[in-house]
Amino acid sequence: MAVTSSIEKPRIWPLVIAYGLFGFRYVITATFIVAIVRGSPEIRSIEPFVWLVVGLVAIPSVAAWSLLARRYGVTNAFELACGVEAVGVVSSVVWISIPGLFVASVFLGGTFMGITALGLMAARALSGEEPRRTLAIMTAAFGLGQIIGPVLAGYGSDLTGSFLLPSLMAESLSALARF
Repeated sequence: MAVTSSIEKPRIWPLVIAYGLFGFRYVITATFIVAIVRGSPEIRSIEPFVWLVVGLVAIPSVAAWSLLARRYGVTNAFELACGVEAVGVVSSVVWISIPGLFVASVFLGGTFMGITALGLMAARALSGEEPRRTLAIMTAAFGLGQIIGPVLAGYGSDLTGSFLLPSLMAESLSALARF
């Protein structure tokens, strides 16, 4: 009896792509949110609080998203978390004000660790008895997204003078990724 590698299962690849795009999307905001704050004199004074809010909200996030996954399914929780994070990413570049950056910080902190956990939970569930190879590929896809995201966002910001276009591009790509 031949054992089918988890990576040969067709349902894994959309998840790998979605997870890589998550790495691409979230790191743009995570990398440049302070630059966005520093670039606006009206909100520059809140810079120390941006990461404080992200961190405080992140503390219960994995537990909260895990509860939602048990109730509604890992895939549904993953997609909901990605949608919530998308609102945060977009608000960081279209609503540049104290309330907008607060929303961005809460939604970023409240989702990025949860999405990471949910993606790996989904990979493990789809992999069957031998998830190591799938988890390694997921991690590589996420890392690749984290490398490409800031590079493209930096170039996009240099060309346009803001992070609006790179952030909206990241959200558009991520909206296409479903598993």
